[in-house]
Amino acid sequence: MPGAVSTAGSDGVLPQSSWYNGDLNHVNGLANERDSSLGIGQYAHVFDDFIVPTGEVWNVSGVYSNNYDSMTGYTGVEWSIRQGITTGNGGTLIASGTATGSNYQVLFHNAGDFGYTEYTVSVLNINISLPSGTYFLNVTPIGSGNGRSFTSDTSGAGCIGNPCSNNGNAFFDSNFFGANYQPTGDQGQPGDFSMGVQVNFVPEPPLWAMMAMGAVVLIGVQQLRRRKKA
Repeated sequence: MPGAVSTAGSDGVLPQSSWYNGDLNHVNGLANERDSSLGIGQYAHVFDDFIVPTGEVWNVSGVYSNNYDSMTGYTGVEWSIRQGITTGNGGTLIASGTATGSNYQVLFHNAGDFGYTEYTVSVLNINISLPSGTYFLNVTPIGSGNGRSFTSDTSGAGCIGNPCSNNGNAFFDSNFFGANYQPTGDQGQPGDFSMGVQVNFVPEPPLWAMMAMGAVVLIGVQQLRRRKKA
């Protein structure tokens, strides 16, 4: 299980997170699993919303979720980012994938509750650009026919960005439970869920570099003019 010997920080947020919905609140979780003891081919997905602020473009490098988990023999992690989810409507798929091998890791985070340990399931090596707007994220561990996984409820402790676990705008989609993008409140889980987005920001060049670049361009123009006169 890649990364299983590693440990997340005392909180559940990973480095370079521009959105993190908050740590587990030790209250509950909602099924978020594929190929668990529910059966091979059976899935349950939890989507929660995040906002890329106006005027920003996020270069997403990783996504993750924190889950109460008893699965063993992980085979990968599936993830997707959508826009415009409403009741009974999955909206528009923006990006998705299945991470295997070295492209995912499973990190121990918390001893958990209810007989389950909480793990951070992280997808690595993503490279997608998201302009400003509202999106929905799902990150689901893939097992090998055993155990269960439940995305941790959060009340926003340690959250980063917006929404900060304060709007209850999450959805549940599952072929096993017969849910087609239903509000999680329909499953008795009206709150928010612990997950996050990691971003690589491309720094702007320092002022001295921009001035030097301008000087080079000016010299080139002057040389071109001299050649034309000659």
